[in-house]
Amino acid sequence: MIRFFYERVVLARKKNLFYWRFLYKVNKAIVNLVYPMTQRGNKQCGTDPQGNMIVSLTTYPARIHEVWKTISTLMNQTRKPKRIILWLAESQFPDHQLPESILRLEKRGLEIQYCEDLRPHKKYFEAMKRYPEDIVVTADDDMFYPENHLENLWRVHEDYPDDVLCQWSHKITFTKEGQFIPYNDWPDNGREEPSYATLAVGCGGILYPPGALHEEAFHTELIRGEVLNVDDLWLKCMEILNGIKAMNCNETVLGYFSVLSIGKAGLWLSNTGEEHHNDHVWESLMKRYPLVRERLWQEYNEEQL
Repeated sequence: MIRFFYERVVLARKKNLFYWRFLYKVNKAIVNLVYPMTQRGNKQCGTDPQGNMIVSLTTYPARIHEVWKTISTLMNQTRKPKRIILWLAESQFPDHQLPESILRLEKRGLEIQYCEDLRPHKKYFEAMKRYPEDIVVTADDDMFYPENHLENLWRVHEDYPDDVLCQWSHKITFTKEGQFIPYNDWPDNGREEPSYATLAVGCGGILYPPGALHEEAFHTELIRGEVLNVDDLWLKCMEILNGIKAMNCNETVLGYFSVLSIGKAGLWLSNTGEEHHNDHVWESLMKRYPLVRERLWQEYNEEQL
C-alpha cells in the first residue's frame, strides 16, 4: 500500500500539478495511520535466505518503540533481502530488554545484534566489517519504504554494479571561485550518471557494493574524533577516496514518507540547523582528505565544458 500512495504523489509531481505538495502530506498521513493496522498478523513479511542483499539499520532508545514500522516495510519488499540486521548499542540496551513489536519481527527473520555505540555509523560499520563480500543496503529508522524499494535498487545495481546507489541525494556544488557552497544549499538531484558529486542521503536507503568504502572508513578513532554525528559526509569521503561514484535511482526528486510520531528529532536538526555542523565537518574533512576535494573539483570543471 505504501507504493500505491507514494507513486500517486510521484505522478502528480512529474505532471507538476499544483496540488502535489498537499497530496504528499495527505498520503503521508494516510500511510502513517493505516499501514501499522495492516501489519497486525501479517505472515507474508520476512526475509529470503537466497536473497542478494543485507539490509542494515540502527536505532536508539527514544525510537525503539517505533522502529518496527520501518523494519516491517523492509520485510514487505517485492525483492526480499537475505538478512535484516538491527544494530543496537550495548551501552544503551545493557539488559537486552526490547519491546514486543521488535520481538515479533525477530520471529520473522529480523536479526538483532549489539555493538559499540558509534551513533548513526552503527547502521553500516559492523555489517560491512563482518560481511565484506555482501551487498549492504542501509536504511534509516524512521521511514516507510515502498514495497519496490529494494527491487529498484537491485535493478539499477545490475547495470551499475560498482557504484553506490540511493533514492535520495544532494549534489555537492562549488561557487565559480572554487569554494563549496553551504551544505543546506546543495541542490537535491534526481537520476543522473554516476558522479563523485552525488551525495547519497541515508533516509532514502543506500546500496553499497562490496568494497565500496576506503579502509579508513573503519577507523573508530577518526569517527569518534571528527564525525561521530555525521555519517553521510564521512561515507561520501570514503567512497571518493576509493574511486567510487554514486548515483540516484529516482528520476523524480521526491522523498519517501517518514514516520510522523518520530518527526525531525535526533541528528537532523543539529547537523543542518543554525549551528551548521555539517559545514564545519565538511571543511574539516576536506583539510584531512585533499584528494577528495581534488576529484570533486576536477569533475565539476569537466561538467562546465
